[in-house]
Amino acid sequence: MPTPEDAPTALLRQKILASALEIAPVSGWTEETYLAACAEIEVSPDDVAYAFPSGAASLILLYFDTLKAEIKDELAALPLDEMRIRDKVTQGVAVWFEALSRHHAASVKALDWSLARPTGPLSMPELLWGVADTIWRGIGDTSDGFTYYSKRTTLSAVLGSTLAAWRGAEGNEPAWREFLDRRIENVMSFEKFKAQVKLPEVKLPF
Repeated sequence: MPTPEDAPTALLRQKILASALEIAPVSGWTEETYLAACAEIEVSPDDVAYAFPSGAASLILLYFDTLKAEIKDELAALPLDEMRIRDKVTQGVAVWFEALSRHHAASVKALDWSLARPTGPLSMPELLWGVADTIWRGIGDTSDGFTYYSKRTTLSAVLGSTLAAWRGAEGNEPAWREFLDRRIENVMSFEKFKAQVKLPEVKLPF
């Protein structure tokens, strides 16, 4: 049975995205880039308007969604039951940065596009939260309530700080990977400390 990934629309979207990734390092993620990507594979923007209703914005969203899908696939292929939580999380984060690094210049332009838009689904906070959620869900997290939000907030912070290191190292893996490992270690040490702390029982006067 055909799946959504096999549909002509999905394949066409990926072709346009692949073309845009080659153009964006110079032109950025602009409407001109979107139009040039369509021209490169000889399709009319009018014919694919249903697939990219917001033009360049839709293209960037597709790029980031594609990277999250890669995280899901990579994590699904791992023996998660045999791994420590920190190793699962680290692997999920590493997959995202490795994927960004394949098109480093284009990724930087896409991230800058998000940074310049502090609200909406393409804002940097929304982007990092989405990646963090993808990683936690990908390793089987079923938490809810405060724990759900705490895990994603903490991992979003790790992603954001590592992102700065990744950019500064121009995608050089040993540099950002070392930074990531330190950040994960710090977070896990803090979580262990919290688990050991026992708050005193407070007796209310009523």
